[in-house]
Amino acid sequence: MTSLPMAEPPSDRRASVAVAFAPVVVAVVLALVVSGLIAFETGVALALGCAAWVVYEMLDYQRAVDAYEQEWVQADPMWQGSQAFGAEAQPAQARRRARARLSARGTLQFEPSRL
Repeated sequence: MTSLPMAEPPSDRRASVAVAFAPVVVAVVLALVVSGLIAFETGVALALGCAAWVVYEMLDYQRAVDAYEQEWVQADPMWQGSQAFGAEAQPAQARRRARARLSARGTLQFEPSRL
């Protein structure tokens, strides 16, 4: 029998910071380009860098969520087949055990944004 994974979902803090901070940086860069303090090419490079940062953080968060969900799928006896319950297990027993595992997991709640 496998043990249950942790009941806490991965943190979305880094992705939230990237999504909140990148538009501010792009707006400041646009103002600097318009005022002539930095070159247009530098502004484009900074804006593309912000976009790449947001994409990277979002993909990293999605990978963490996928790994978290994969742990739960692997720990769930319903996905392991009938061997996880033994030959004498009845469907009602299987449903009770699956419900117990799902209730032990709790609800999936994301952290509120700290910005």
